[in-house]
Amino acid sequence: MRSLLRRCAKCGAYTLKRDVCPKCGGPLEIPHPPKYSPEDRYQIYRIKMKALAGRLPAREETRRRILSP
Repeated sequence: MRSLLRRCAKCGAYTLKRDVCPKCGGPLEIPHPPKYSPEDRYQIYRIKMKALAGRLPAREETRRRILSP
């Protein structure tokens, strides 16, 4: 079952709308993490996206090693 609840990234308000926050007009995100699976095929892509966005709490040398092909 897919989640209907969304959370505003700017103000933190919860809503059932799918496009923008009704209070502030900010972007919405799904507040729940994805299901865990030991055979996660997309884990490396999520780690690389976090490293590119600067949201990965790691040292610079570790970040460079992750991003190198």
